[in-house]
Amino acid sequence: MYDIIDAHVHTYPTSAIGLQATGGMNMSGCTGTVQELLALMSVGGIDKAAMMNMTPVADMREAALAAGKGPPDDIARQMIERMKRRNDWTCQTAREQPSLVPFISLDPSMGPEDAVAEVHRCRQQGAVGIKLHPSSQRFNPDDPNLWPVYAEAESLEMPVLSHGGFFPADPEASEFSRPRAFARILEAFPKLRFVLAHMGQGYIDESLAMAGRFANLHFDSSTVITGTVYPPSISDEEAVALVRRFGAERILFASDWPWFHPLRDLERIETLALSDSERRLILGENARRVMGI
Repeated sequence: MYDIIDAHVHTYPTSAIGLQATGGMNMSGCTGTVQELLALMSVGGIDKAAMMNMTPVADMREAALAAGKGPPDDIARQMIERMKRRNDWTCQTAREQPSLVPFISLDPSMGPEDAVAEVHRCRQQGAVGIKLHPSSQRFNPDDPNLWPVYAEAESLEMPVLSHGGFFPADPEASEFSRPRAFARILEAFPKLRFVLAHMGQGYIDESLAMAGRFANLHFDSSTVITGTVYPPSISDEEAVALVRRFGAERILFASDWPWFHPLRDLERIETLALSDSERRLILGENARRVMGI
């Protein structure tokens, strides 16, 4: 037996909020509530799940501006406050449900001092790591406002997980999240525990090149090695070969629930022709080591 940790899920306070966030594109048949997730974890024997509850500050700000809901500076502050409230909810949820691991959202528009202060504020509430989505939030990951955050995360041994690779909701914004966009960060902060989601899907060769350069770079399996989509985009043989090109010690099992289904994705990993050691690393040991959980 081995631990099973889903290193990338999203949770929402209500079904209505979850449906709005996923835009009806979820393939799991779920809406993202905590109750749904806990039930699935119980059925699948998933010990922990890391909540990557990113707040789409840029989209919310632009929608409010378009609706004429106030001066730009006031709207910008309101969106950051909404993000902080979501961070509070994520941390509170994890305190109530110890099997859930809280990662908080940050945005460079809040400025470096406020961003670092938010890291410390949420860490006191139990936050384990930081989730970024450069494509959705539309910023370069090496934005100067985030450098103090990376330095603080490295010092505090807080992992950072970022969306990686193609972004179907806005393909042009994929450039913000392609693997090479993180090179300067990984060079500057060699002890920062960094996870690139989706293996940098759409730029796999670039991800492999980055893995060869940076020992502190890891990847999650979500949307690439998945059992939710049938037929799968890569065969079982291709999935095993990909794991071994990266190295099993670099891959964290993840589903990106509720977009994808954790039990189907778990079944896919479990049925691949991997060694017991490789499977143990991917399904739980890597997440425990990288995320410190």
